[in-house]
Amino acid sequence: MLDNDHNATSIRAIIHRVLRQPAKKSMVYSGGIHKIKSPKPRVSARAKERIDFAIQHAWADSTLEKYAGSLNAFHAYCDSERVGQEQRLPASEFLLCSFSASRVGEIAGGTARAAVAAVKAWHIIEGAEWLGGIRLRYVLRGVENLAPVSSKRDIRPPVTASMVDLLAENLDTNNPLDAVVLAAATSALWGQIRLGEILSDTQSKYKSGHIPTVADLRPPCTSAGSRSLHLPWTKAKGKKGEDTMLCKQNAPSDPIRALQSHLSTNAVPSDLPLFSYRDANGSLICLTRKKFLQRCNDIWSNHGYPAFTGRSFRIGGTTELLLAGVHPNVVQAMGRWQSEAFKVYWRRLNLLGSLHWEL
Repeated sequence: MLDNDHNATSIRAIIHRVLRQPAKKSMVYSGGIHKIKSPKPRVSARAKERIDFAIQHAWADSTLEKYAGSLNAFHAYCDSERVGQEQRLPASEFLLCSFSASRVGEIAGGTARAAVAAVKAWHIIEGAEWLGGIRLRYVLRGVENLAPVSSKRDIRPPVTASMVDLLAENLDTNNPLDAVVLAAATSALWGQIRLGEILSDTQSKYKSGHIPTVADLRPPCTSAGSRSLHLPWTKAKGKKGEDTMLCKQNAPSDPIRALQSHLSTNAVPSDLPLFSYRDANGSLICLTRKKFLQRCNDIWSNHGYPAFTGRSFRIGGTTELLLAGVHPNVVQAMGRWQSEAFKVYWRRLNLLGSLHWEL
């Protein structure tokens, strides 16, 4: 049985409290609250509660969880260097630089920047002054320049249309799980969608206003049956949401046919998550990212493909549209890419090059 997740705010509050937890020798989330010397206006307790509530929602849950791990490393470093609690908040630029350079030559620049971002978030939560400046920026640049080759991730290969065609040929759309997996795979590819924007984290609960319901799938808007899908939450726009187009394809990976088969097989009510399916007892459960990727990779591995991650679908959709000759500006608009950042994720450039300028 699907339940709307009403505990999202309380979970966020727990993470928020972890980031604020005072230090004990047995714990890593340390740092006693250091009072800012500049005077603060006196406000009511209710006003302070509202500030805390707003700050709790300044970052995504996943970001706060990652920050907690980075604060672990920061306080462990301070402990090893015998940096006192009162010197950690606010942290001097010297301390921030020494922490950032503590693993120079071992980690990627992005890893060091993420750790500093976590410490900065901790300062913001506590209302402490941030003292990082130009010297810190140059230290982080040096860490990036000295990053070992082993710290650099291999470029993620994109999921291709032929791979999703393969799913269509091997999944049984009369099977509830297979039907929803194919619908999600075709939608993620051709809609250039991140899996976190359409799939729930857990199968029994979902966050209201975070993933699309059946009602968010608009009626056909072209003679071919193409449809608009409203994404109530996206990485770029947050709760403002965005719309994406799911266009009819003359291929097994057609998202329109896959969605029709899924909704027919699983009979999902209009107010429940679009990518839900019936379990063995006939109850509706959410398709999770883990279950989705497991089913896809099971099929692909049988045909010689390596394991793929969720981001490979969005990247793959972008690449397929470019290979099809769709103008980059149209691809950018359809994929809801900010500025021209999508060009960083172009894959199969050898094919793109031969397609557009080989004589």
